[in-house]
Amino acid sequence: MKYGICRWMDAAMRAEASHKSEMVSQLLFGECYQVLEEVSEWVKISTADCHYEGWISQKQHTEISESEYSSLETTPSSIVKSAFAYVRDTATKLPFPIFIGSRIPKNEDGKFSIAGREYSIDTLSKPTLQRHEGLTEQQDELLAFAFQYLNAPYLWGGRTPAGIDCSGFTQNVFRSINIDLPRDASQQVSHGETVDFVDEAQIGDIAFFENSEGHIVHVGIVCGQRQIIHASGHVQINTLDDTGIFNQELKKYTHQLRIIKRVL
Repeated sequence: MKYGICRWMDAAMRAEASHKSEMVSQLLFGECYQVLEEVSEWVKISTADCHYEGWISQKQHTEISESEYSSLETTPSSIVKSAFAYVRDTATKLPFPIFIGSRIPKNEDGKFSIAGREYSIDTLSKPTLQRHEGLTEQQDELLAFAFQYLNAPYLWGGRTPAGIDCSGFTQNVFRSINIDLPRDASQQVSHGETVDFVDEAQIGDIAFFENSEGHIVHVGIVCGQRQIIHASGHVQINTLDDTGIFNQELKKYTHQLRIIKRVL
């Protein structure tokens, strides 16, 4: 038997193994589950608290050992009782919000561990981010707005920090600087001027990615030299090169680059 835990603000549970399937429930931060089945990019789970079954995206699945699962289920935990609380991932140094009802392992110093990652309870509402010199006002505003979505869980059709998809993220970020983009990545790609090389990309450029059939299926925003912020599993920052997006944690390419466009 395999086990897992939700380490995002939330994760959608679907009736079937598809983003288009009915959402039957949600996992909240700190909730554990048993893995019943794995199919391609999906994991069928049974929640630890009430044995409710559903499918979650493989990208939102965090595996834990049986011993950690047992420990988390038997050790007293605190329940978040305000609308939001903030926890800080000590590896990335970025805080992110979690919902009321989420579970935090009991601790005395405000620090706890989940699936080998260290967290601390945080009072900040905004992350401390690396500043880039020489940005235009538009670029600076765009980055500040985009980074507030970091760690927001992926949700097909979503447009909020509680759940957002790749094109909804791009659309919202550009709307913050009064640039209106269409809803879907396949529509957004028709806007802007082509950037010929990755090394010529600037902060605020939009990168589009294709599947094996040549269809645009993903989009993200250049946020630094060979860096991209995008929603895939959760909003995160990864490496961008001529091949596509390289995820350092997974040690593999996750998306194939099609084109970069400049709209600023």
